[in-house]
Order: sequence, then structure tokens, then C-alpha cells
Amino acid sequence: MTAGPATMSRRSARRTAPAVDVDLYGRQALVDPHPVYRRIRDAGPLVWLPRHRVWAMGRFDDVRNALRDDATFRSGRGVAANPVANLLGRKTVLSSDDDTHATRRRILMQSLMSRAIRPSLPLLRDEAEATVTRLLHRESFDGIADFATRLPISAVADLVGVRVGHDQLLTWGASTFDILGPVNRRTLDATATALGLYLYSMRLRRSQVTPDGWAATVFDAADRGEITRSEARTMVIDFVAPSLDTTILATGQLLWSLGRDPQLYAQLRAEPDLIPTAVVEAVRMASPVRGFTRTVARDTEIGGVRLPAGERVVLLYAAANFDERHFDRPEMFSLHRRGSNLGWGHGMHTCVGMQLSKLEMQTLLEVMIARVSTIEVSDPQPLTNNCLQGLASFQARFT
Repeated sequence: MTAGPATMSRRSARRTAPAVDVDLYGRQALVDPHPVYRRIRDAGPLVWLPRHRVWAMGRFDDVRNALRDDATFRSGRGVAANPVANLLGRKTVLSSDDDTHATRRRILMQSLMSRAIRPSLPLLRDEAEATVTRLLHRESFDGIADFATRLPISAVADLVGVRVGHDQLLTWGASTFDILGPVNRRTLDATATALGLYLYSMRLRRSQVTPDGWAATVFDAADRGEITRSEARTMVIDFVAPSLDTTILATGQLLWSLGRDPQLYAQLRAEPDLIPTAVVEAVRMASPVRGFTRTVARDTEIGGVRLPAGERVVLLYAAANFDERHFDRPEMFSLHRRGSNLGWGHGMHTCVGMQLSKLEMQTLLEVMIARVSTIEVSDPQPLTNNCLQGLASFQARFT
């Protein structure tokens, strides 16, 4: 049987494009990702990954341009590297385009805009004070479990308004990100747990969420006819999954970076106006979401490669945030770095919880610089997750 024009176009693009034979989702690439990211960046603006049969972008300008061009790089067919996860996420904010996306995003933003979360400031500060006070009295602690996790779990999880144990929320969140990879062992191991969150959301009723919680707002939108009841249930995942892991990993990176460089922390204590810069830089360094995929809606050309419609591309935020072409000494944590990064994404799909994440991290830092003189860190243990990256654990000490 003769191949059709679309198939021939795809084969031609793959033959002429630079190929990088790496396992982007293998253990080595998860534990030590930056050599892999560098290979992808150095090979070209757009490269073919034969092991995964998917395209990848790793340079800052190219990834940012793709995120801005939502007419070409589409999310509606899912952002995972496998079809099952894309099917499960089809009614979420992340996996939508155009007016559908705008409507779902607006509903979430009613809870997550700056003015909406401002009343939660006392709650966040009280939890930050309690966390720092508790850890000051300990000889050492785990920088992720005991520090970075406490504020999102104790405060934010309750704000979502679902009556689910905190440990269960964390397990659901990590597994939901893990299944966004290709069909590998991690994806298969995480599928049952991620399905648990999906099935929980599908059975969710208004009576099962707190009346004034964030989850209730999506049911309110369904009552107004802005979205369907099924969409409302699925959109609870948009609160549960992204509101925890990404902020936890970025907060962990912040503590790790400040502990590794005592002069950096001393400067921050002397110049607290730099706290917002420190938070943004920590998100760049952490890049907690490695990347999401997009589907190409129309033929386009990138770096001399003709990319036909229907192809799937991994947009690697984490690689882009360490692009030497855009950032001076990207491996260094700097309190004087200017400009934005892609740690929260970019364009119409910029993370809806960005303002909340900033507020949590800034509140922790404000409490720390008033109470903590020095930070010591050691024994980092990397996270292994198909879509998330960062530290799973490390030892820390406050004085």
C-alpha cells in the first residue's frame, strides 16, 4: 500500500531534522537531566526523539514562541506523551483551547486571582510561622517533607475544599503528573493511583465539598450553565493536582539554593526587597514541570524543519530555563536576574496558580529572614517522575 501525503510529509520531516537518541524519560535523564537538555538544545531548535517518536524543543526563544502561538501548538488533544492520559484529561483547563479554555480558566481564576487569595494571607502567615518555629527547635529536618510541603498541605489543601486526607492529595498529585509521560514503567505504576483521582472527581457532588472552598466555585459555574456538571467535576483536578507538587518542588529548590550559598541568604536578609526576585529565580532553577506536549494544528516551519500538522512536540520548559543563549550563567542562582522564565509556563496556558505559589513562597521567606540566621543543607535525593523534577528529599538545619 502506498503511503499517503501526510505520512510521507512526516517521514520527510523526521529524515531531515536533527535526531537526538536519548531516553528523555529514563532514570538517568530524570536524576541528572541537564546533560540531556543540553544535547537537545545544541542539536537544534526542533529535534526528533526516535526512542519516543516525538518532537522536542529545548531552546528558550523557541519554546516561548510556541507557547505564544496557541493557534498552531494546541492543547485540546492533551498535553501528555501517551493517549490514555490525554483522554482522561480532556475536560481539564490544561487540555483545552480557545473559548473552552478561556471559560474554564476564568472560572478557576475566580478563586486564584490576587484579590481572591488575599484574604488567605493570615492563614498562610500563621502556618509559615508555625513551620519555621517548629523546625528551629529541631536538630535537623527534611527540606521537602518538613518544610516545603507544610504550607501547601496545611493551608492550600484546605482552601480547595475537598474532604480528602492530605497524604492522599499528595499521592494523587504526583501520580497524575507521572502518567503524563510515555507508556513506561513509571506511567504504568502510577496509572491506578491517577485513575483513583479521576474516579473520585467523577463521583464528586456538591455536598462533598465545603461550601466556601474553591471546588464549590466550579459547581457554582455549572449551576449557572457556564460549564457542564461533568466539566465541573473534572476541573477539580485542576485544583488538586497542580496546587501542591509544583509549589512544593519550587519551595524545596529555594531552601536548597539558599542553604548552598550562605552569602546569598545573608544578602536576602539584608535586602528583603529581593524576596520576589528570589522566588522567581527559584522557580526557574527548579522548573518543577519538565514540559508538556502540544499537537501541531497546521504545517509550520521551525529552524528549517517543515513540521506537518498532527505531530506532537514536547515543549521542555526545564531545558529552556537553562538555555545559555538566553540566560547568563543559567546554572547559578542570582538575586539580580531580570526578566521572566518559563517555570510557570507562558501564554494563554500560564499556570493559573502562579500568584498563589508566589504568595506562599514569599510568605515563607519573610518569616525565615526574620527568624532564621543560617541555613545548612545536605544529602539531596532527586525525584523520579515523568513530568515533575526536583528534589524528593534533603537534610536541612536552621539556626
